[in-house]
Amino acid sequence: MTFDYIIVGAGSAGCVLANRLSSDSGIRVLLIEAGPEDKALSLKMPAAMLTNLNGRTHNWAYPGDPEPGLDGRQLRHDRGKTLGGSSSINGMVFIRGHELDFEGWRQSGCEGWGYADVLPYFKRMETYDGGADAYRGGDGPL
Repeated sequence: MTFDYIIVGAGSAGCVLANRLSSDSGIRVLLIEAGPEDKALSLKMPAAMLTNLNGRTHNWAYPGDPEPGLDGRQLRHDRGKTLGGSSSINGMVFIRGHELDFEGWRQSGCEGWGYADVLPYFKRMETYDGGADAYRGGDGPL
């Protein structure tokens, strides 16, 4: 079997990318996910978020390096291991980066990464329950 694109990771970005690419019937796309299917009840209930974060079935739970500023403490980095990736284990929480973070990157020379530059992409990717407005999208895939 041959594919035009192979996408590793079926998180939000991987699934959206696979969907967009596969909308062209002439393109063959393979989407690979290491984790199990997303059929667990704990993935469907935001209140069960701690079950997913404390378990290892749907969470890679990568150990971090010792942090000098935290007296050598190691932090765990929770990352989803299922269809939907981390979006499936995060209790439906979605937070964009702060506007000033993007502006700091722009001022440091990262042209195209200022808040005004990335806002149209944030809006394009989401369907906000409150409806589209100056800061939120209304008909995106997420």
